[in-house]
Amino acid sequence: MDKREAIRYLEEKRREIPALAKLSYNNRRYHLWIQTIRGVIEKVFGKDSYEYQRLAEVYQISGSREEVRQNSYMNNLIRRETAIVSIIQTWEATGFKTETEEGSEPLAAFDLKANWKDISKQFDITKTGFGKRMSFIADPFRRTIIFRDVEQAFVLASLGFSKPAVILAGSVIEELLRLYLEYKEIPPLSKTFDGYIKTCEEKGYLKDSVSRLSHAVRQFRNLVHLSEEETKKHTISKATAIGAVSSIFTIASDF
Repeated sequence: MDKREAIRYLEEKRREIPALAKLSYNNRRYHLWIQTIRGVIEKVFGKDSYEYQRLAEVYQISGSREEVRQNSYMNNLIRRETAIVSIIQTWEATGFKTETEEGSEPLAAFDLKANWKDISKQFDITKTGFGKRMSFIADPFRRTIIFRDVEQAFVLASLGFSKPAVILAGSVIEELLRLYLEYKEIPPLSKTFDGYIKTCEEKGYLKDSVSRLSHAVRQFRNLVHLSEEETKKHTISKATAIGAVSSIFTIASDF
């Protein structure tokens, strides 16, 4: 299996997510699904690749009540879809269009230093400045993934891939809120995007305007949740995608 076939395989596995979402959190099908995906990605891209790292993290199904555990499972699926969509759109947007006979990688084509220069011009924040705002995140792997996902979301939004850009931006905001509450040793009302937002609101960690931005991104991500778009009027615009990326920096300013 080559990389093009692997991306097609990921798309096929992504289409299985709505069916997985209908199952109970304790089903066996999900574990087989993610293990199979990881195996293929490791074989084709390697364990040190961006693609494998996006899918390598293990998310536990947590909570004491059935409803909470089911919500945790659904949140897990959202994270998996976010990773898969990011990988697919990265290759479709840059990888296959810029590959040479030698086989250039899509992340090289992104020229990440140039991206942060563009981010700085558009949002008035440098990579160093953003790093300082999330100084509460000590884990270097998580910091690397967040930097990378911000870059990916910006590039995808700029290229007009609005849906994956919003999904990815929403995922970054959710992870920032989750890790901030963890740093503050504050248990969230629920281990969901909405739960993290409400907890931060109750504790006064988010200003009203920033809180509204968080809700907006959550709603955008819910709109594309499990790859379902009901009507054309729900199609996400490029401006909305850029706004979702902007929300990452607006929210980070409150940390």
